[in-house]
Amino acid sequence: MNDEVNPGEVGVMILPGVTLFPHALLPLYIFEQRYRDMLAKALAGERMFAIAHAGEDGEVAAIGGLGVVRACVANEDGTSNLILQGLSRVVFTGFRMKPFPMAAIATLTDLEAHTPASARLLAEVGEACRQIRLAGVEAPRGFDQYVSQIQDPGAFADVVSATFVSDAIERRGLLEERDVEVRLDRLLRCLLRQLQAL
Repeated sequence: MNDEVNPGEVGVMILPGVTLFPHALLPLYIFEQRYRDMLAKALAGERMFAIAHAGEDGEVAAIGGLGVVRACVANEDGTSNLILQGLSRVVFTGFRMKPFPMAAIATLTDLEAHTPASARLLAEVGEACRQIRLAGVEAPRGFDQYVSQIQDPGAFADVVSATFVSDAIERRGLLEERDVEVRLDRLLRCLLRQLQAL
């Protein structure tokens, strides 16, 4: 496993049903005091923290997303609105909860897929996205131009997952899948189910 281990700890927001994909943007509203403290520490340093998915049973997923704060607006009441950009998948190797959740992390790299099957899946995912858009599902402004410039199949799958997959369990499964070909196949099946439901 060719994983790069990050030294030290990062702050972690533990959020029910929320995933942060690499290359995707996640808007957040920070209001809890513990997360205000976490944000202050992040902004004073490398502007990074992680998002951990919490299930309905409260279980915290072992794999989450590490992000960097791209924009942050502090409100008069002490809350903040920010945009977090996903950087990488990470595995949490140990938690401590005070004064706010923090975890030691290790970065997870994709298992590359440059096979005829992955090329076919990439094209089929692109077509499914087009069909979803034709069915009236909106995408963020600039989405088409952005994805057209993505050369990496794993990054493409992540951006599409973040944009069009709404089911929290499906999103978690897509985030946790390191094999790009498997991720593309799973994403395609998810998009086709969503198309049938439109």
